Amino acid sequence: MTRVLVSIVIMALCFLGIHWIIETFLPSIPDTYALPISVLLGATIGFFVYIQIDNRIG
Repeated sequence: MTRVLVSIVIMALCFLGIHWIIETFLPSIPDTYALPISVLLGATIGFFVYIQIDNRIG
């Protein structure tokens, strides 16, 4: 269960970071597009980071 929670937390942090970057530096993109892009990229990058950390640990 701990690995699942860590994965979800990493994905959430990636989502928040990507959403902040899009909203701050690309204000021309409306929120209807920024939210799904952030969710997809956050889940993908967060899962990738989690896999890399998990492979390095053991």
